[in-house]
Amino acid sequence: MPLTGHGFRHQMSTRDYFDELYRSESHYWWRHDVRYETQASAFPFSLLTQLTLRFLEDRPGQRVLDLGAGEGSDSIRLALLGHDVSAVEISKVGADKIRCFAAEVNVQVRVQVADLMTYQPDGEFDLIICNGVLHYIPDKAVVVDRMQAATRPGGINVISAWSTYTPVPECHTVVPVYCDDEDGLITGRYAPWITRLLYFEREKKESAHADMQPHSHSHIKLIAQKPR
Repeated sequence: MPLTGHGFRHQMSTRDYFDELYRSESHYWWRHDVRYETQASAFPFSLLTQLTLRFLEDRPGQRVLDLGAGEGSDSIRLALLGHDVSAVEISKVGADKIRCFAAEVNVQVRVQVADLMTYQPDGEFDLIICNGVLHYIPDKAVVVDRMQAATRPGGINVISAWSTYTPVPECHTVVPVYCDDEDGLITGRYAPWITRLLYFEREKKESAHADMQPHSHSHIKLIAQKPR
């Protein structure tokens, strides 16, 4: 059975996998100094982050939902800007770190431990982020439909997910992975919405995993606005 740098044997549950990852290092994601930077110009290599921050520039006090929040970098960044942020994370270890890191910078983020396949959003939101999550979900339609239903008219959804343009690297096969076609369910479900950003990032070398062998991913990057 293939092993990752952490010695996992496939296949683990997604929850167990991320519990172990988040225990392994104090900060698994966003290790650099701009982790909670609130200026769009601080993210020259992330169009999703830039455009999300620019969308919010003249919209104070927005209600934000961060699905699959990891260790909370996006949630905390937006809370620092004064937005009302709820974070959902399948890993209890990750959720505990969000609470801890938010307290360290003196902001409040509501944190819930939940599986997105069964999670039901509480009311409507101006911004819903789903970054690096949908490729772990077999029935993406359920999650995307709930996201869309929970978005206020004029609100946006921000999505990053792996595409099928390149195979899943062996080091990531320790959990079930369900990539989407570039012209697949995600882009199809958002066709009626207003596209603010859509690009296919192909064979991008992964730099976030120093613990894994060199590999690359292909992504679907999407920002879509719900019609009023």
